[in-house]
Amino acid sequence: MIDSITYKWLRIKDNPKDYNMVHIADKTFLSCIVFEVIGIMTMMFLGAVGAEMMIYLMTFLYSFFICRKHKDSIRVPIEKIEAGKTIHVLGIAICGVPVAMLLNALGCMFSGSGAEMSEDVNVYPVSVAIIVFAVVPAIVEEYIFRGAILGAYMNVDVKASILISGIFFALLHFSFGSVLYGFLFGCLFAYVRIVTGNMLYSMIMHCAFNMVNVLLSYADIGNVPVWTALLLLGIGLTGFVVLTVAFFKTYGTEMSKNHKKGKYKPYEMISKEGYIAVAICVFIISMLGLSG
Repeated sequence: MIDSITYKWLRIKDNPKDYNMVHIADKTFLSCIVFEVIGIMTMMFLGAVGAEMMIYLMTFLYSFFICRKHKDSIRVPIEKIEAGKTIHVLGIAICGVPVAMLLNALGCMFSGSGAEMSEDVNVYPVSVAIIVFAVVPAIVEEYIFRGAILGAYMNVDVKASILISGIFFALLHFSFGSVLYGFLFGCLFAYVRIVTGNMLYSMIMHCAFNMVNVLLSYADIGNVPVWTALLLLGIGLTGFVVLTVAFFKTYGTEMSKNHKKGKYKPYEMISKEGYIAVAICVFIISMLGLSG
């Protein structure tokens, strides 16, 4: 006898178009996991940065192919940007860095794998580090998660697409601390991309966020007075909350124009490929946490 949850999940198969879009999104996410594994295997030949660039190249090409193949259903909107919106999203991204630091620190309390590769960044010249660790990841990850994956899910349910693409984006960071802020910013980037109808804004946000983190890795933060650090932290947190709320109030009405009422719960909009990918990510995060 099929339990109620399984039965509800199977309902999406009764709608071939919906299931096809979900299947495409989840296969894209699973491919990211596969390419990560392949890229890690090339590390001894290409080095850490070379392997990372190989991963980004493979995932970008796959996602580009998917978007081109299903261009009538999956939109990747790249349009002219407005100065006002650009300044607004830049402010949110920059002020969001302290938020990410706090969430990452919280993750470190539960897992030794909270920190990412920031300790390796300052080995390279600043210009190289910005390109490798800020610009390239922002462009590629936005194209994958807010382009191919979010774009496919939006054909079924816009609100659920924000949640699911945010979960996928978070899990691919492979560390508990990064998962916490990855989910927050994954959802935020998705929301910005939807309400503006332009993926350039989420790319700008992502790039600015990464760039601030890269530049901070070159700064001698240890010698900053405690009161100064706390002041900057307070300013950043306040700015993030104020600017984010203001963005929701200003552009939130656009959500209703793009919202497509869904027939499923979020967990029903993940196919078996999606669940396999999630399970692999959880396993890797658990192993990294135990090893840390």
